[in-house]
Amino acid sequence: MDADVKDRIRRFIAEEVLFDEGRQVGDRDELLGDVLDSLALLQLVEYIEQQFGFEVDDAEMVPENFRTLDDLERYVRSRTS
Repeated sequence: MDADVKDRIRRFIAEEVLFDEGRQVGDRDELLGDVLDSLALLQLVEYIEQQFGFEVDDAEMVPENFRTLDDLERYVRSRTS
C-alpha cells in the first residue's frame, strides 16, 4: 500500500471536492461540514473503497473516522493492515 494514505486522500479532496480552489486542507482541519457536505462524503467513501480495496461499513461511517485527515488515515490504515 502507498506509504502516504493521507496525501492521496488530501489530493482527492483538493481535486474532486474543492476543485483546486487554492484552499489547503490541514491534517487536523475539520472536514465534516466545513469541507465535506453529504454528497462529498459519499464521493470520498467511494474513493476510499476503490483506492484501498475494502468496503466501508455503515457502522463505520461515524465522525471519529471522518472528522480530519488524521482520523481518515488512522481508519484506512486500521482496515488495510
